[in-house]
Amino acid sequence: MKPIDLAIWEPNPEDPRYLRYVGQPVAEDVFRELENRLKESGFLPDEYFLMSMDWENGKTIPKGAEIFCTADYGGSEGVYVDVYLKWYEKDKSIIRNFATGKTLGETGYDMDRMFLVGSAITKAFHGEGWHNEQAGTVLCLNAEEKNALAEMLSSQEPRPELKGVMEKLGVSVQQEQTETAPPTSQPMAGMEMSL
Repeated sequence: MKPIDLAIWEPNPEDPRYLRYVGQPVAEDVFRELENRLKESGFLPDEYFLMSMDWENGKTIPKGAEIFCTADYGGSEGVYVDVYLKWYEKDKSIIRNFATGKTLGETGYDMDRMFLVGSAITKAFHGEGWHNEQAGTVLCLNAEEKNALAEMLSSQEPRPELKGVMEKLGVSVQQEQTETAPPTSQPMAGMEMSL
């Protein structure tokens, strides 16, 4: 998927192989695009995701702005993901809140989930580079989902490629048992026991 641009570019009429800068996007348009992508990917925070009022009324994204996210527990409840814009004016670094998302949960799972939301936001602006494609999929399971998956895996015939997943879930990997003769306390016929 094409990254969300924090600047507006168009083909250069003098040389169509290159783009030329034509201006800055309206912050509300950027926020709506981000919100839609989070919805589509299943990473929209469950309590709310709101753009900061500082960016309303047609304000544009500052030229040269970059985006970054933080996730942390709230002062009274929940876990928050904050989205910030950072840019420079007269060699001075400016950082302003762009958006905030919240979940009411406060477990380790909720914290992990909000860091994944921050990761999804970062990828929306920076793209899915080759390193992301190589990384595979990250699953963030709550306790109920983890238990259900563990139960399902434990009832299946063991498969070598799932051994790592089963270990992470705390599911014992059962080895195939081979048939052996039961131990006996009596000497076998023709054998002599010495004490």
